[in-house]
Amino acid sequence: MTDPISRDHYLRLVADESIPFVHRTLWVLLWEGNLRRDDLLSLDVRDVDLNARTVVVEFPKQGAPKAAPFSPTSAVALRMLIDGRTEGPLFADADGRPLTQDAVMRQAREAGVGLHGFRLGGQVYRTVDTKSSAEG
Repeated sequence: MTDPISRDHYLRLVADESIPFVHRTLWVLLWEGNLRRDDLLSLDVRDVDLNARTVVVEFPKQGAPKAAPFSPTSAVALRMLIDGRTEGPLFADADGRPLTQDAVMRQAREAGVGLHGFRLGGQVYRTVDTKSSAEG
């Protein structure tokens, strides 16, 4: 099992401009939205509502379509990633082909983390943040 990455490590990785922007944006959504890798990789540009700050997963692993919110910071990253496109895979390589599971797993390994660590780290951070807010 992959260990969750720390918030500091996450912030360093998503700021690292030597890592392709498309991968860093995927990591941000894994951290923030608690969506599965496969759900994110299945997204089309049309599934993103920048004004409402949500992405809609049409065919999640379990249940009905799922709308997941994202932060204003993610909205900026997604706007840059979409770059005027109106359709096609949200997470695509330089040639417009959808990113594969292998490609995103390999990029995470090259960054020294397990891909699932982003989702787990976000869950841990949100839990700690919620507890701190409740205690404060």
